Amino acid sequence: KQWYQRRVRGAARTLWHKDMNQFMDHILRVDDEGLSYDVFPWIIGRVRKGEKSSQPVSMGACQEFMPVVIRFLHSDKGEHNHIALVMVLSLLERFWDQLAAMSQNLLTSCQSGNLESLYMILVTTVERVRVLQTSPHEAVQKEAEAVYSMLQKL
Repeated sequence: KQWYQRRVRGAARTLWHKDMNQFMDHILRVDDEGLSYDVFPWIIGRVRKGEKSSQPVSMGACQEFMPVVIRFLHSDKGEHNHIALVMVLSLLERFWDQLAAMSQNLLTSCQSGNLESLYMILVTTVERVRVLQTSPHEAVQKEAEAVYSMLQKL
């Protein structure tokens, strides 16, 4: 198993330097909780940088990564909840203008299906985020409050 994990992490490191969207696809295919947790900060950093990053993360890649985010939101581990909430907050901040327009039905039918899908996934997290506001972990509570506040505006 250790040999396999080294190969998976090596492949992830290679893709990290080449193409962020392929990197995220690789993380999804591997479906390794530890690896996902380890790379969340990198992904969050690229999401926050947006188009200013040398390798920006596409909205489609973010939308495809949401099952991992949701799984971490529903985890029993406070550190998993926290990193998932940071990711959700980063997505809300990065794509706020498009998401807000979507909520007001200001977008035309030619807009990206990824936006609609990301919007629907984010909106469905509101109940779990509300619950996480009462987490015993202070960092989780703080992030949950910030995310909940933004989700209420959608």
